[in-house]
Amino acid sequence: MLLIVTLFFILNADAQNLGPTVNTEGDEYINQVFPDSIVFTRRSGNEFIFTSKIIDGQYQPAELLNFGWHNDYWIGAMCFSSDMKTLYFVGIDYPGGYGRGDIYKSEYVDNQWSEPINIGKPINSVTMESQPCISADGKEMYFVRDTKSNKSNIYFSQYLQGEWSAPQSIATINTRFGEMAPFIHPDGRTLFFASEGHNGMGGYDIFVCRKLNNGTWSQPVNLGAPVNSDKNEISFVVSSDGKKCYVSSDRDGGFGGYDIYVFDFKDINMPEIVDTTHFVMRNINFEFDSAVLQESSYQAIDSLANFLKENPSINIEISGFTDDSGTEEHNQKLSLDRANSIKEALINKGIEAIRMTAVGYGSGNPLKPNDTEENKALNRRVEIIIL
Repeated sequence: MLLIVTLFFILNADAQNLGPTVNTEGDEYINQVFPDSIVFTRRSGNEFIFTSKIIDGQYQPAELLNFGWHNDYWIGAMCFSSDMKTLYFVGIDYPGGYGRGDIYKSEYVDNQWSEPINIGKPINSVTMESQPCISADGKEMYFVRDTKSNKSNIYFSQYLQGEWSAPQSIATINTRFGEMAPFIHPDGRTLFFASEGHNGMGGYDIFVCRKLNNGTWSQPVNLGAPVNSDKNEISFVVSSDGKKCYVSSDRDGGFGGYDIYVFDFKDINMPEIVDTTHFVMRNINFEFDSAVLQESSYQAIDSLANFLKENPSINIEISGFTDDSGTEEHNQKLSLDRANSIKEALINKGIEAIRMTAVGYGSGNPLKPNDTEENKALNRRVEIIIL
């Protein structure tokens, strides 16, 4: 059976502010990173795209990115295709648009960028679409669409037979709160995004999830420190060589508003992916030595319920585990009671009981030796097995 194991450690890695050549009193949002430059959106009364060259590890003074066409209207978040020949961006309040913000594209032809065109329906609508991110193969677009409650959710569309398919909401990601800034890794299976709706460290945090073999997405995992802080982190990008990652945050100590910070990719809390039919829910919390769910657990349960509603053919096993404290009889009962608590919570969310099996394994099958408090915390867990 394959397994997604979520390992959390607080790493001793510092966030490096890119400094005054990039960051200002306004807001800077990272869009895309290349070996020799970064591209970002700057908001200071309006929104435009800037770039900063990287020379000997130093970020040079940012310059307005000029595409050669009429540029008086606001240009929000953008991305280039992997061959650098197509640009997608959000145009704000453009004449003739479908809504306040639409996604446009421009193509590099004969050594110049073409006049941008609205990519139209079904991606654009009367609401606002923004923050496009194109997959490495150019066949999938991830973007943000505003909801009726003035929040935003993440959608994706596939390029099939010369046109974009009807956008689909990603059920395991989206909540009744806000999700934004999708970034699809070049592997096409790892998606980073910002959310205020999952268990976080403060405000918006950066999360990661993986596309499963059946085409659905795993439960999101908070990247933790040093990427996230007790403030807001709202966009996250991995460099094209995979060595660095960048985040936009309003954490203390910046130049004002949202600044861009950089880390070594090896220093972030990536979940260890061993398999994809079976995952650990790390955001489930119970009262001490009890099966009573804490309030903080319900966002993760909501996400799981949404996933099951979007995939009515999937059945699951809810597996409870404890550490080795207490007798095995006690641990067996506690783990089963906790699994049943989650099953009951899902039933209350509208999931049919027949689709779920609750099992308690006590202290059996530990992920780590029960020799430290940290390891015991990892062993006290709930796993979901897709049957």
